[in-house]
Amino acid sequence: MRFFFYGTLIDDDVRALVLDGVPDRCAADGDPVPARLEGWRCACVRAKSYPAAVRRNGAVMDGVLTGSLSQAAVRRLVAYEGPEYERRSVTVLPARPDRGWGDGVDAEIFAAGPLCRTTPVDWNFETWQQRHKRRFLAELRGGRLV
Repeated sequence: MRFFFYGTLIDDDVRALVLDGVPDRCAADGDPVPARLEGWRCACVRAKSYPAAVRRNGAVMDGVLTGSLSQAAVRRLVAYEGPEYERRSVTVLPARPDRGWGDGVDAEIFAAGPLCRTTPVDWNFETWQQRHKRRFLAELRGGRLV
């Protein structure tokens, strides 16, 4: 099962902690590949440093596409995402070596569920890395988030 990650799981350090060493192979070098999801946006979650995916016509959300993940990895992802998120099947466009976008690939995402309170503000990965990553990783290592 392949996944499209769009928020904190784009970060290599977060992904390694959440997956606990479970390989997320996709490309020949083993790294997830850049990808995009059309018709969705990456929204801030109220009073949190992490985002949630919400549908929005005309929006495009960048992220990464993993290779097939094991059931153990999927269980860890479900625990990490928690009850605010729902798994959804989507079609993402992986990056091609020539800098264009490839054909659609089926994948799963964790999108905002009914318990998730999003804001109209778009979440920004670089801002999160600068302002929140250090504390987020400390909480994750402490077992608070998984």
